[in-house]
Amino acid sequence: MKRLLQLTLVLFIAISCELKKDDSCFSPPRQFNFDLVDATSLENLFVNETFTESAIKVYDETDEEVEFSLVFHDGRYILFLVDIGWELDPKTYTIELNSEISIVFTLDVDQIQSGSCTYFEVKEFDVEDYEYEELWPSGIIQIKMDLN
Repeated sequence: MKRLLQLTLVLFIAISCELKKDDSCFSPPRQFNFDLVDATSLENLFVNETFTESAIKVYDETDEEVEFSLVFHDGRYILFLVDIGWELDPKTYTIELNSEISIVFTLDVDQIQSGSCTYFEVKEFDVEDYEYEELWPSGIIQIKMDLN
């Protein structure tokens, strides 16, 4: 059931703009999906069991929990945060991987009206303390962690 819900959500997001009878359209915020890897070997840190799903906690600056899922995709575990990007005020999120290691990132999003379409645009995204890059065409954010 969980996989079906994830697939449905991915399909919903993939269909980014549904035209209505009045020619208006709406695109939801992009998904934020993370591939956590060793900075040197680029080995996925869930595949090599450095981190486990059961230890993960994700929350915002008010300590409100953020829903996530860990999905095996293309030989890697990808951390999906599906409910962020809707708030238009700058937000800070923490991905707690264990009691000693956390990833903190900031996100600032604008809602844009263009003609009859509404969409969300990322104004700012930054990961503190770790190198990262967005992988194309998937849009997955790869965070390179040096844990030595």
